[in-house]
Amino acid sequence: MATYLDSQELEWKHVTVSVLGTTIRGLRGFKIKKSKETEHLFAAGEEAFGIQTGNIKRDGSFKFLKGDVDKLNDVAQAAGYEDITDVPYQLITSTIVYRKAFNRPLRSINILGLQFTDLEEAMEQGAKMMEIELPWLAMRYKRA
Repeated sequence: MATYLDSQELEWKHVTVSVLGTTIRGLRGFKIKKSKETEHLFAAGEEAFGIQTGNIKRDGSFKFLKGDVDKLNDVAQAAGYEDITDVPYQLITSTIVYRKAFNRPLRSINILGLQFTDLEEAMEQGAKMMEIELPWLAMRYKRA
């Protein structure tokens, strides 16, 4: 007789994102990427002698419904900026929380020094909603 362990994977319903301390209800997607400059080190002979690493870069994007982007822009404008892309990275933090379910522990990613780089609004005929993807760069993030 087979024994089954709880193997529930992360589901969309377990994810929440907050930006500037506000939980985003209109979250439609997100990407987080860490890149490290890496290249082969060549010396005598034709085979690589080693692998060298350099700078680390963190970037990603959030996909929000327009209403939540409007709220972020309202906060930016109340602080004297034109929109969310003008708010200095030193002022923006974001947290992604993967809620606890069954035996999976609570996990989070705290993004520090986040700078939104683009704000593009587009919509096509027949659309039922407007999704806006906000790409960003970050100074660092911490997984907990």
